[in-house]
Amino acid sequence: MKFWVTLEGHDAEVEFQTEGGQLWLEVEGRRIEADFQRLPDGEVYSLLVNGRSHEVRVSPAPGRLDVTLRSRTLPVEVRHPLEKMLLQARPAETTSGETLLAPMPGVVVAIRVKPGDVVEPGQAVAVVEAMKMQNELVAKHGGVVTEVLAAERANVAAGQALIRMRATEPPA
Repeated sequence: MKFWVTLEGHDAEVEFQTEGGQLWLEVEGRRIEADFQRLPDGEVYSLLVNGRSHEVRVSPAPGRLDVTLRSRTLPVEVRHPLEKMLLQARPAETTSGETLLAPMPGVVVAIRVKPGDVVEPGQAVAVVEAMKMQNELVAKHGGVVTEVLAAERANVAAGQALIRMRATEPPA
């Protein structure tokens, strides 16, 4: 499975595969293989890479994952490569509205708004679960919800429109 990952301002396409207790990552032509075990709390993984043991915590955060390794936490954005293509093909954003898209294929866990709700920039509006990780989707610009296009427990595709908003009118 391929993902588009942003880490410390650097974008890369990452191919990710697991089978049993094996993990393979391919990043910019470099292949990393590891034995891995998910620990009971569900967020911590024990990895064995080139004979060295590593404990990695992967925690969902709004619009990203927080990955902690050796007491250092890094925010990592993980998206489907289709989203990158859609963003590049999209005309320049206007302030007339905003459409929130599913960042990757998954299941809608929660819709936190309804038509007519006023949404502030940065406000969480939906949660999509993919690969047992919940991704909280937030509004970039905010506005008034005009359409909710997906229902809770619905399967969604990468890039599928979930919520549409129109810009709020500036005060007169």
